[in-house]
Amino acid sequence: MRFEEVGDHMRRAWHYVSSYMAKWLLVATLMGITGGLSALLLNEAIAFVERLSQGIPLWLAPAIGGTLVAVIYGYDKLARGFGTNRYIFSINRRNGDMRNRTFLTKLAATALTLGLRGSGGVEGPMLVIGGSIGNLLTKVTPLRHLFRRDDLRLLSICGAAGAIGAIFRSPLGGGIFVVEVLYRSSLHYSDLFPAILSSTMGFVAYSFLAHAEPLFVIPAYVPDVGNVPWFLAAASLAGVVSFAFMELFSVIRSAFKRIPFRGLRPILGGVLTGLILVYVPQAAGIGTDFIQGLITEVQPLRLIVLLLVGKTLATSFTVGSGGSAGLVIPALFVGALVGNFTACLAGADGSPLTASLAVSGMAASLAAVANVPIAAAVMLVEMVGMQLGVPAVLGSVVGYAIGRSRTIYGTTRQYEEEFEEGKDFRKLERQLEDH
Repeated sequence: MRFEEVGDHMRRAWHYVSSYMAKWLLVATLMGITGGLSALLLNEAIAFVERLSQGIPLWLAPAIGGTLVAVIYGYDKLARGFGTNRYIFSINRRNGDMRNRTFLTKLAATALTLGLRGSGGVEGPMLVIGGSIGNLLTKVTPLRHLFRRDDLRLLSICGAAGAIGAIFRSPLGGGIFVVEVLYRSSLHYSDLFPAILSSTMGFVAYSFLAHAEPLFVIPAYVPDVGNVPWFLAAASLAGVVSFAFMELFSVIRSAFKRIPFRGLRPILGGVLTGLILVYVPQAAGIGTDFIQGLITEVQPLRLIVLLLVGKTLATSFTVGSGGSAGLVIPALFVGALVGNFTACLAGADGSPLTASLAVSGMAASLAAVANVPIAAAVMLVEMVGMQLGVPAVLGSVVGYAIGRSRTIYGTTRQYEEEFEEGKDFRKLERQLEDH
């Protein structure tokens, strides 16, 4: 009897490996590659719009971008906003189903928003763009028979993972991010493993066609254990500031939602963003280049405060009004500012300690805003290098502890239907967590 049980177990294991695993290894690889290519396409589209708009005054460009994306939203309202809520709602409530046309409309809206100097990041749009690839794949006739209706959810996760892993040069962290952002309190391994494979393959595909270096360059430095109190201080302050950023964003977003004519919202958001850029031009666009400067050089306190106010307002006006951009890179921007401020207090004076404090602040801000402590630590390590793993991990833990009770994603829905269903989903999840 025992030998029969062992034989039955081996047969089930072989069936699992030969059918399910073989299928999803192939699919996750394919989805990762297409997700990585979509990340490259978005980067090129943003750069193309930037080149076309070089002659436009900086203060005017976001308003033009808002006007153009308003036209796109008239065709596809799902292209508006930061996109992460749309991804969460689609995966958790619609089994990964997204409109096929949203791939192109979200791509165009994001390129116009960021290419015309609106303030924001790329992770939210990438989640929607990459996730939409799953829908497109099921429409390909030779492949259609391979997938059931229930497979669409995992296909969308894999496409999003490939895009995130490529855009952030984070083959492991990208896969963790797209799964961890779905829930407040759990990671599902059935989602995680295919997502990590897709994220890795997205990074590989991106590397063949573009630069594959880490997102930020860090000076050679091994953190001193004696600086741990400063790491914790930077993380704590970044968590508090990020919490305030979330509150400000929610207030401004709610104010825009009270404007009855939806087409006017991104235009007004662009006008207000342009006014901010008159005084704080560094707040324009994505901002990764300026983050690099914050990592390596201590900035004057006056400039840090001005940038902190300017970046949070510009991002809130751009994204809160419905502009198509994400919040992860603005969160990293805020965290780097706080880390740089802490470096001033610590008397770092441009030493490698500045980089450690900036990384600690960035990890804390990302974990607080997105509620992704594991992904925040892993992504920061992959972005900057393993030598700064200590401040990255400490920052993510502290930031998550501070921001855990408040999240932009999943509690403020872009549409009333999503908000009501999202409340039920989150309420059930909290009940399960309490037990």
